[in-house]
Amino acid sequence: MPTVNNIEHLRKWLRSCPSLSRDNHFRVDYLAEDATEYALFAVPSTIRYKENVLGEHIPTDIQTMDFIFASKQDFGANEMQGIANYGFFQDVTDWIIRQNSLRNLPEVNEGRVLSIVPTLTAYVSAPGANSAKYQIQIKLTYRRL
Repeated sequence: MPTVNNIEHLRKWLRSCPSLSRDNHFRVDYLAEDATEYALFAVPSTIRYKENVLGEHIPTDIQTMDFIFASKQDFGANEMQGIANYGFFQDVTDWIIRQNSLRNLPEVNEGRVLSIVPTLTAYVSAPGANSAKYQIQIKLTYRRL
């Protein structure tokens, strides 16, 4: 059986957010055209290194991983729909911040998660005629074991 990777750990953790509907798909690296569903995308993250006494470059103990949480939402000229879409993302952002404060953190294979925080507020990244992709960015910081 393959090892569960970090993005799957994070997807399962985010799935526990009460603002996310259990009826909607929650995919990895894919968001369909139709509203409403969720997706988690990995973002390139810098691997930090330090030089040891032998001159070798080794990863530092503290590392980060960046992700985008996105959702396809109904979209159009109705301002109440836009307000509701941003309200959904505010609820998700507040939930992530609250979980971080409570130390209810996702797992990672490489070590122990120290924090998970939203780093960008919600915005429309791909508007369409009837639906749009909204997203936030999340930074996960962990200590390597």
